[in-house]
Amino acid sequence: MTRWIENPQEKQDITRSILTDLPEWFGIPKANQNYENEAKHCPMVAHFEGETPVGFFALKETGPKTLSLHVLGVKKAHHGKGIGKALFEEVKRYANDKGYRFFTVKTLDPARESEEYRQTRLFYEKIGFVKLETFATLWDEDNPCLLMVRHVNDAKNTDG
Repeated sequence: MTRWIENPQEKQDITRSILTDLPEWFGIPKANQNYENEAKHCPMVAHFEGETPVGFFALKETGPKTLSLHVLGVKKAHHGKGIGKALFEEVKRYANDKGYRFFTVKTLDPARESEEYRQTRLFYEKIGFVKLETFATLWDEDNPCLLMVRHVNDAKNTDG
């Protein structure tokens, strides 16, 4: 079941529970705490198995017509089951309803080798994102930031 989350404490709890399961992607405690605090104020959609959250997308407006996939994750045991794609389909409906034109997402640039982030970039590409720009020191010199973008109404097949 997929649903939008309204309660700030529930948003924070969901963020914590998913990020804790993904230390290969979210291994910096201070950054995780920031994500948890920020998620309380973000539109959030989550996927549940029973009462347990297994994936989420938290969104952030970064411009009048631009929506960022601010922080997201799917528990490792649920990777490859279509949960991320289903959540993104819900996010696209939301963006259309609210009049957004673009999505952005930041991830680790391929200049820093990481199998986990290679998989992440492939996921973003499958759902229609393209590489826009690398910011070599936005996060820090060891973690170059890749900015990816996609038009909300991109007609590209996202069946992956």
